[in-house]
Amino acid sequence: MCGVAVIISRTSTIKTSHIIGMLNLIKHRGPDGEGYVLIDLDELVYNAGGDDTSEEVWAGKSPYQPIFKIQNLKDKLFRIALGHRRLSIIDLSVFGHLPMCAVEQRYWITYNGEIYNYIELREELEALGYTFHSATDTEVILMAYQHWGVECQERFNGMWAFVIYDRITDEIFMSRDRFGIKPLYYWFSPEGNFCVGSEIKQFTAISGWQARINPQRCYDYLVYSYTDHTDETMFLGVNQLPGGCYFKVSCKDINPDSRGKIDWVKWYELKEEKYQDSFENASLEFKNLFKKAVKLQLRSDVAIGSSLSGGIDSSAIVCQIVQELEEENSENLLKTFSSRTYDSRFDEGKWINAVVDFVKIDSHVVYPKLEDLFKVTHELIWHQDEPYQSQSAFLGFHVFELAKQKEVKVVFSGQGADEYLGGYNQFTSARFNKLLGSFKWREIGKEVIHSGEYTKYKYSTIMKNFIISRLPKKIRARIITKVGSYKEIKKLVNVEILKSVHINPNEIIPEKLDTVKNISKHLLFYSTLPKYLRWEDRNSMAHSIEARVPFLDHELVEFCYNLPEEYLDFNGETKRTQRSGLKDILPKGILDRKDKMGFITPEQKWVIEDNPGLFRNKIIEAIEITKGIIQPEALLYFDKIVLKEIPFDYTYWRIILFAEWMKCFNISIEERSSSHM
Repeated sequence: MCGVAVIISRTSTIKTSHIIGMLNLIKHRGPDGEGYVLIDLDELVYNAGGDDTSEEVWAGKSPYQPIFKIQNLKDKLFRIALGHRRLSIIDLSVFGHLPMCAVEQRYWITYNGEIYNYIELREELEALGYTFHSATDTEVILMAYQHWGVECQERFNGMWAFVIYDRITDEIFMSRDRFGIKPLYYWFSPEGNFCVGSEIKQFTAISGWQARINPQRCYDYLVYSYTDHTDETMFLGVNQLPGGCYFKVSCKDINPDSRGKIDWVKWYELKEEKYQDSFENASLEFKNLFKKAVKLQLRSDVAIGSSLSGGIDSSAIVCQIVQELEEENSENLLKTFSSRTYDSRFDEGKWINAVVDFVKIDSHVVYPKLEDLFKVTHELIWHQDEPYQSQSAFLGFHVFELAKQKEVKVVFSGQGADEYLGGYNQFTSARFNKLLGSFKWREIGKEVIHSGEYTKYKYSTIMKNFIISRLPKKIRARIITKVGSYKEIKKLVNVEILKSVHINPNEIIPEKLDTVKNISKHLLFYSTLPKYLRWEDRNSMAHSIEARVPFLDHELVEFCYNLPEEYLDFNGETKRTQRSGLKDILPKGILDRKDKMGFITPEQKWVIEDNPGLFRNKIIEAIEITKGIIQPEALLYFDKIVLKEIPFDYTYWRIILFAEWMKCFNISIEERSSSHM
């Protein structure tokens, strides 16, 4: 787990100060090492190190050992620059230093992530005649690319974002894992240089950078709470390589379109293979795939831990890890990290303790408080690059901070399971619509009765959702925007000043919310998961910790994606296959619970009861900072929430964070009049 930086000159040259600056801004992602590979106009290679390159690496004898001090190259100009900050997880020796090369320095890689099945792939490649200098997964990527080309991605089980440069063909190959667990952003400087990084803030180190608002993506955030749902960001001209995509091209042919985008290729799609076996066998297969995923991701040369919220997902991971450690006769107790609150209405302590009492773990708890909130808001925004939507990110920040204090370098989390297993009744409406379309009234009746244990569903609600689902996508989206809270929230944003238009972002997302499978794809690739993965990546890396998400093992996701709908959601029971498959490793209370909250804050209490004036003043500041984008009506809207005249929602927080974001990155509303290429 690390941080990457790449600059490729198309029309000018590269200064070492730029690549150094890009790496300095993400030192938190890789405090264990620093490395550079630079190629000049004569195609000479300069392998360099910096102040954080260890003495052992300088003295090492690897083919990619640094020779030059990067500061001593300040007077030279380069055509290609690769940089890397290292967080040592696998192979802690000098042979884990990056950028790394293969085949007599033909291929160079800078890489962030973990390929969990690297041992199996290495054995396969060794049988094909390849030899290795290190015990790293990085070298496996290089050899796999040399042998299989871009098809190597299909063989990887893991999370990654890497850039490989081929000196012979002068090509770059950029790849991102299936679900976009690891980030990869790019931006074209005013000089035309192609800049790539793990975090957006790295581009501030480049001459000519100016942070400017991307109007429509900012509108999506403010009104609909959407971020990371397209390849664009809230910064104009800064885009990301989407999850499951790659980009391969000759360096001289890296040409952006009018919005600064590259022509990437989508290499991964969820495989469609209808499951036709029994529910019992499906439960057993789920158990085996989950066990395999956790076992594979336990590969590490440093201490591991796990977050524990008290829900079924994080609890399952904790219990499975403990089982794996017991099978290995390990005497180490798994450290777990939880966020709790002193307000019993929002506290998950009962469920966290149920797991603590069920298995032997070393439990640690943090209690984030209101008085801590604005102390870390600026720091959180800086690490996140873009605004977040709720206090879940605030809690996650403190959970990883606690893990760092306990000297844990790898933390597991339950992220991703809800999106394809139907957590929080996300599949229920789609199932009702399908049954209604087939005139299965008796089944609907049973579902309504049983679902009352989780959520009260009325026949009128079912009929309304069914009618809306049958409308064309654009009409459906527009109806949704004209009813309920969206109608009021839209009045709080001045689209003329923002230079956006009123459009529901679901209109531009290719997946509809009509069937269980489409909802899964929508949640996995466009709506909830991408933003949650960004929060988790930035929160963990802010504390130099690698976050692992076994529920996003692609074999497990694909298996569940192809299960019959009733294996996932039936008669009011969500996550059926998961509950059945993991019944032997989970405490019964966790297995049967129906009131999952997760890492939550007593946010409503903070705003309405504890200190509404604090948040109101922040909204006043937001109106001033955003120069009219946020309208004065936002205060009236907030006052109605405090007086409980309208339902509580998180719009107030998005308004506050939007202003904090503009202030943190000195963001301009005006677009540059000339081209940003």
